[in-house]
Parts: sequence; C-alpha cells; structure tokens
Amino acid sequence: MPRWKALPEELDPQIREFTSQLRRLVDRSELSVASVADATGYSKTSWERYLNGRLLAPKGAIVALAEVTETNPVHLTTMWELAERAWSRSEMRHDMTMEAIRISQARAALGELGTPAARSGGAAAKSGHGGRTGKGSRTGR
Repeated sequence: MPRWKALPEELDPQIREFTSQLRRLVDRSELSVASVADATGYSKTSWERYLNGRLLAPKGAIVALAEVTETNPVHLTTMWELAERAWSRSEMRHDMTMEAIRISQARAALGELGTPAARSGGAAAKSGHGGRTGKGSRTGR
C-alpha cells in the first residue's frame, strides 16, 4: 500500500508541487506523520490534511518541518508563498461559485413563490431602467 493518497485532481499545480515537496521531505526524513506532528507541535490530523492537499499548511508548520528535517527553510518558504497565493485564488473562485449558486437558488425560490415580479417576468428590470421613464432616466430619454 502506498504511503500517500493521490492528491485531489482539482489541486492547483503550485499547491500540488508544494505538497509533493513536503511529502519528499517527510519521506527523506524517514519520520512517520505522527513523529512529524510530535516534533513540530502541529497535530497528526493537521499534517495528514497538509500532506494530502486538503489544507495549506501555515507558514509556522513549514518552518518547523524545515527544522525537523534539517532543511534550509528559504526555498520551502518561497514555495509556500507561491502555494498560498494559489490557495487564496482557489478559495476566491470557490466563494464566487458558491455565491452564484446561492443567487441562482434565491431567484428560483422567488420564482416558485410566484412573486409579482416573477409572474410578470420582471418587466421593470427587463426594460433596463428600473421602470423610470422620461427625463429622469439614466439614459436621458
């Protein structure tokens, strides 16, 4: 049985490379995940999440791992910074997707309730000027 689970397919390439580097460090040290946890002060569960690409390790954990594995932390922290940016972008995309889903669900729920706007097809919104006409409109008509 392999030591590591396959990394999630949707993982950003920078995060994948960083996680793979962490795995190589742990493998070269010949430490178990439990031993890494004991030596770094971060829980075994946390390290399993970091090493399986489910959670980005905090910078402190990376510095602690570098110390435990007697690795120069400069390269590792640079890789962490790149992975952290990618992780943030990924979270932003996820947040935007979830927001779009919630908006779509809210619109569907409003349509199902048979609100006047939903029944009339939202004529004011469709006209592009919120129902305003004449000289007071934004278009200057």
